[in-house]
Amino acid sequence: MHPVTITRDTDRHDRQVRAFGQDGQRRLNSTTAAVIGLGGIGSLLVQGLAHLGIGRLITVDPDRVEPTNLNRLAGATSTDARDGTTKAEVAARTAAHIDQDISVHAVPASVLDTGVWSSLRCADLIFGAVDGHAPRWALNVLAVQYPRPYIDTGAEITTRPTGPLDVSGHVATVMPGGPCLLCLSGYDPAAASMELDPVLTAAKRSAGYLRDAPDEPTPSVIFLNQTIAGIALGEALNLLTGWHPPRPYTLIDLAGPALTPIDADPQPDCPACGPDSPRGEGDAAPPPHFSTPAPPPHH
Repeated sequence: MHPVTITRDTDRHDRQVRAFGQDGQRRLNSTTAAVIGLGGIGSLLVQGLAHLGIGRLITVDPDRVEPTNLNRLAGATSTDARDGTTKAEVAARTAAHIDQDISVHAVPASVLDTGVWSSLRCADLIFGAVDGHAPRWALNVLAVQYPRPYIDTGAEITTRPTGPLDVSGHVATVMPGGPCLLCLSGYDPAAASMELDPVLTAAKRSAGYLRDAPDEPTPSVIFLNQTIAGIALGEALNLLTGWHPPRPYTLIDLAGPALTPIDADPQPDCPACGPDSPRGEGDAAPPPHFSTPAPPPHH
């Protein structure tokens, strides 16, 4: 066996270098990754990236820790829930506890803020672990416009009165020049527009057009989130080390268990990444609009 040169000034990543090589570790060490959404999956992504030896982390989430988060939020404590510590701060602290050499910038705000969205241009790799269609739309625009690799994650647990849980998830990898998240049916533009217009959403709900329960907590269990986070981190290694070709979309049946990779091509008429989109324009294109103007008052 050839001797392995250790990165940084310790043997912290020795076993990893033996698996993925020194060049791969250097790429990890020189990469800035942004994790947007720091709940069950996002907090695990931060934890995993810190162990892998990512060079710089940006943690983004406007929410604060609550007691119901403690069953799955990596690094969170009951003190955080009592004090209302932001999830961005908890994620930054988790990374620092794992490896003090990692530079971490915590952003306790929403990606649907123009300043936050624009600040993510410095990221080399974007992870999305968000709830809702509007944040996915915003991250997809960022990935297309600048362009940046974007790994989107999600999980869903459906309970039934009888029978087993239906547990599913996905990992979508948006590559520069490849199909975007909309091409992969990763979000609903109409639902994103409604999320950006809370007045319209409230009006439709009161009129009976929306029958969802927006405030009803959804099931979430840490080992299911770990599975999805692990696959997403594997996709990051595919991108940074050339381990395997990135997979555009992986459907995950966690009850099976089964993984179903799905290939895809860019849609030529896609409004998000097609010829009329800001693909590759960077700062030459303006940031997206994150709110719908309020309707004029009725007289």
